[in-house]
Amino acid sequence: MTPIFKCLICKKDIERSTKTFWKKKGHLLCSTCLDNIEKSQTLK
Repeated sequence: MTPIFKCLICKKDIERSTKTFWKKKGHLLCSTCLDNIEKSQTLK
């Protein structure tokens, strides 16, 4: 079972591996927030 973390932006509960948590240094985002960031970057 994968651990549950909080998204940094919307605080939604998300499941991510502990390996991903350490690789990202705890900066985890849900897929919705990641999509929104990518959209805003491609529009610039």
